[in-house]
Amino acid sequence: MATIKEVAQHAGVSVATVSRVVNKSGYVSVSLEERVRTAMRELNYKPSALARSLRRQVTQTIGVLVPQLDQPFFSTLAFAIEKTLFGQDYRALVCSSEESREKEDAYIDILLRQRVDGVVLAPTGHNTENIHRLVDGGVPVVIVDRNLPHVPVNRVLTTNYQGAWSGARHLIELGHCRIALIGSAPHSEAMNHRLEGARQALIEAGCPPPDDMVVVNTLPEFEHSYQSARRLLDRPPEKRPTAIFALNDVMAMGVYHAASELGLTLPDDLSVVGFDDIPAARYIVPGLTTVAQPIYQMGEAAALTLIRHIQDDSLPLETIELETRLVVRGSTAPMEPHR
Repeated sequence: MATIKEVAQHAGVSVATVSRVVNKSGYVSVSLEERVRTAMRELNYKPSALARSLRRQVTQTIGVLVPQLDQPFFSTLAFAIEKTLFGQDYRALVCSSEESREKEDAYIDILLRQRVDGVVLAPTGHNTENIHRLVDGGVPVVIVDRNLPHVPVNRVLTTNYQGAWSGARHLIELGHCRIALIGSAPHSEAMNHRLEGARQALIEAGCPPPDDMVVVNTLPEFEHSYQSARRLLDRPPEKRPTAIFALNDVMAMGVYHAASELGLTLPDDLSVVGFDDIPAARYIVPGLTTVAQPIYQMGEAAALTLIRHIQDDSLPLETIELETRLVVRGSTAPMEPHR
């Protein structure tokens, strides 16, 4: 294994600079710190144990980084994390990356400089570099909702594939076969798994969705689903879907709006299923049939898992997978024979 001196030579800096990066003590410019961390990764230098042992103080602060605070799922998740941390005498620094790698990079810089005791992170995209920056700096990490395979951190996830399969299966059992799928851009393993689970249920039932019945887009989720549903539903009755599975509840709301504008009634003319079970799902009319994620429990589990690993860094890494479940409300109904 490489020594700290070899890391310094590889990065073209002093040993003292490497030590400041490892121990997060003293000022190091962002560009210089990145050179040091790149050298550490290239030489397979593992400072994590040293970094933890030399930390000079505990800050009792936790970084919480989510992709979209204005999205009901993530705002509820952040609320649960913060409330649980506060109850354990930790304070949360809540940040929103807005699905921007640049913003995620900047917030990781800030959290490292603030010497947070740990980070709960729903990552943006599929890049693992920021996770490695935290781990290399001796900062315990829990990733939540969005998995990044092959990184040595704790995880709190849900059964997205099985949940989406059950949501599609519910529509099939009601007699629907022309089922459209609306998903957001695949920022995460979770969305990919939902698409895969729903597709598989439809294939098993002999109703494989044609390409024009599976719509993903990078637009904001409500606008994307509204526009997509308008195009899908503004077809002749014999060609439009009899059901739409929106792969989160915000997109299901966009489908509701499009259907209403086109004079379609739910569930008589169209059945709709969502995913997440955000609080609004039970109050819209008709109530939204959805695949429920235990959002509060996810946040609580992520916070408590992180605290355990802050207090005892010898614990083995944990992966917690919570169950999704289908919640049937008024937005789905058996398909009428004439449809």
